[in-house]
Amino acid sequence: MRKLIFMFFTVVLAVGVISAQDDLSGLTGKKAIKKANRAFNTFKLNQTNGGDDLKEARRVIDYVVKQDDTKEDPKTWVLMGDIYNGFSSFNQAQKVLNPDWENIEPNGGMVAFQAYKKALELEAGNKNALDGLSQIIGSISTAGLDAYEAGDYMGAFNSFRSILDIHDLLKENGAASPLDAEEEYDNQLYITGLAAMSAGQNATAKPFIQKLYDKQYDKPAVYDAMYKLTIDDDVDAAEDVLTKGREKYPDDLGLLFSEINHYLKLEKIEILEEKLKFAIEKEPENPSLYSTLGNVYDKLYQTNYKEGKTEEADKYFNLSKKYYEDAIKIKPDYTDAIYSVGALYYNKAAIVTEEMNALASDYSKEGTEKYNMKKAEVESLFSEALPYFKKVEKLDPNDRNTLIALKEIFARNNDFDTSNEFKMRLEKVESGETIEKSYFQ
Repeated sequence: MRKLIFMFFTVVLAVGVISAQDDLSGLTGKKAIKKANRAFNTFKLNQTNGGDDLKEARRVIDYVVKQDDTKEDPKTWVLMGDIYNGFSSFNQAQKVLNPDWENIEPNGGMVAFQAYKKALELEAGNKNALDGLSQIIGSISTAGLDAYEAGDYMGAFNSFRSILDIHDLLKENGAASPLDAEEEYDNQLYITGLAAMSAGQNATAKPFIQKLYDKQYDKPAVYDAMYKLTIDDDVDAAEDVLTKGREKYPDDLGLLFSEINHYLKLEKIEILEEKLKFAIEKEPENPSLYSTLGNVYDKLYQTNYKEGKTEEADKYFNLSKKYYEDAIKIKPDYTDAIYSVGALYYNKAAIVTEEMNALASDYSKEGTEKYNMKKAEVESLFSEALPYFKKVEKLDPNDRNTLIALKEIFARNNDFDTSNEFKMRLEKVESGETIEKSYFQ
């Protein structure tokens, strides 16, 4: 008897599974929607079967929304929203149990949003649709954050923007929204604009950031973002944004660095000196700040030297070298700063070489003495530069500019074998090859 009972349940179970996958063609929407409801209710009672009942509910509701007798019924679309939102909550629960869980219907929240929206188009103020919209904000937000962390910035933007659209829809229908608090709404505007910027869609991002900027939203990142969204179209307007941001948040490093980069691009050297010194006070262990200030003094040195202001030029030369070396003290393998010290000497040697060559035709005793003095200075400057270029070559044997400098210095020292070695290495690098081993190791 037990065997017969077991066989009976086995047959019933098998029939149940087969009927769950019935061909729906020929069924009216009203009959099919009952099947969708049954499958969805079964899922809500038991979520341990991998979501099979939910998948069945989805299969049926996708059929129901296309049928003439149900497609204009708001209840149809509310059920569709509930079913697809079920995927969002189911996936989130499974992720807690298994971090490697692969989402089923990853766009469930977005499909649910469109379904609830359709229900409201058919019946304004539909309470179940409005409740559903309020509930899916959390799942869509989670999906957006997951997309952002995965580097899918446009996917994140679409999710975040939908949350703003849901808020607007709730307010149009007189319902409460999770974004009713001004702080929550403003934060949603910000992360939506940020996602678009991260996707490289500045034109899309600007309206969201503009709203926050216009209302003087209390967040320095908004001023930084607005500056970046404006700089390509209007330099003066962008600078005005930056100035306002710096006045409001004088200690914010993000704005400070944007300001430094802004003046670097415009080559406003005198302004940069002050800004960089302030930045160094804020981040004394940041080697790039010292190196950048060294570069500023390097430019001031070159400008003053060309103008014949020798004393000022020497002052800036020494300051440049000091700040480059300060950067190297913080980061001993900082090739940019190491190279820059070598280049400082190398470029000065090149200028003095021009002065030396101008004396080559003066065969007077005084002219010869000046020529020899300049020649000695050139040799000394190249000798000062050489150790820095050697160190860079040890750290990065594929640096093109370093190879050029080494080739020239050894040629000037009449060491043509070594010069030719660096010439060959340079040719390899320029042809796309990679040099595996440093010459000076």
